[in-house]
Amino acid sequence: MSSPSLPSEVATLLTEWLGGQWNAEALPGDASVRAYFRIFGPDRRSYMLAYYPEEVRGQLRRFLAAYAAVSPHGRVPDVLQHSDSAVLQFDVGDMTLFDLLHREPEKGVRLYRDAIDLLAGFQRAPGHEINPPFTAGFFLSELDMTREYYVEKLMDAGEGASTRLDPLFRKIAENVARHPLVLCHRDFHGQNIHVSNDLLYLIDYQDLRLGPDTYDLASLLRDRGVGRIIGEATELALVDYYATRAGATFGARARYFETLLQRSIKILGTFAKQPIVRGRMHYLEFIPPTLESVRRCLEELPEYAAISDLLPMNFSMDNARSRAQRMKET
Repeated sequence: MSSPSLPSEVATLLTEWLGGQWNAEALPGDASVRAYFRIFGPDRRSYMLAYYPEEVRGQLRRFLAAYAAVSPHGRVPDVLQHSDSAVLQFDVGDMTLFDLLHREPEKGVRLYRDAIDLLAGFQRAPGHEINPPFTAGFFLSELDMTREYYVEKLMDAGEGASTRLDPLFRKIAENVARHPLVLCHRDFHGQNIHVSNDLLYLIDYQDLRLGPDTYDLASLLRDRGVGRIIGEATELALVDYYATRAGATFGARARYFETLLQRSIKILGTFAKQPIVRGRMHYLEFIPPTLESVRRCLEELPEYAAISDLLPMNFSMDNARSRAQRMKET
C-alpha cells in the first residue's frame, strides 16, 4: 500500500513492519519539518508514524535516546518500530489536553493536576546528557529572536526600542539561569499532552535538557491562552501543588513568574517568526494571550517594569497579519 504524501522509503518500511495491507493518512505538522501520518494496519489497529527528513535525522536519534530515558518515568506512547528516518508508535489519538480544556473546561482543569504529576515524574528521568543544558546565553538568544521577529519585524517598533531592551533581557536570562536545575521537556504544554481513556501521554520530548525547575510548569499553565481558561486562582493553586509534588525549594512562585516572563517574551518571537518565515498565520492568534502573560509577570515582578514601556504591548491582529504577509512575500 502507499500514500501520495508518504515517502517511498517509509512505505517500504511499513510493509516490512506491518505487512502489505496498510493505509496512511497524512496529519497536520507542527513547527518543525517533520511529517506525521496515522497508519491503519491489517489488524485494524492504528499507529502514529513520524518521518524525519534528511536535514533533521539527528532529531530522531535524540528522540530515541530521550525515549529510553523517559519511558520508565513518565507515560509516553510506546515506540514499536524505528529506522534512521522514521519511528512507529502506539496511537494515543488526537485529543490533546489543550483541546479537552476548551471542550470540557471543568474536566480539563482536573486533568491539569494530573499533568503536574506527569511533569514531576518526567523530571526524575535521566538523560541530562542528550542535549546541552539551558544557559544564560541560550535564554538571551531566544529573547534576541523576539527582538528581531516580534519587536522589529512584526511590530515595526524600530531598533531604538529593541536596543534599549537588551539590558533587561540580559537580566532576565542571567537570573533565570541561576534557578535550581531539573530535567525540562522544553515544550511541556497542553498540545504536547494527549488524552486517551482519561490517561495523559507526553509527546515531542526529544529536546529535553537541564533547566530551571519551574520552566515546564510555566509552559503548562500559560502557553497559548491556557491561563485565560483556568483562571488565576487555579493557576496559583497548581503552582503550589507543583511545589509540593516536586519538592521545589522556597520561592517557587517568584521563580515561576520569572521563567514565565522569559518564556512569554521568547514565544512572542516564535509566534511572530512562523507567519513571517513559513506563512503560518494562525500563530498570530496566540500573541494576545501571551502578552497578557507578560503583563501578569510584570505585576508580580516590579523589577522588570520598564519592559512594558519598550516591548510593543498594543497588538492589532489585522495589522500584524498584513505586515507578516507582506514580509513573507518579499
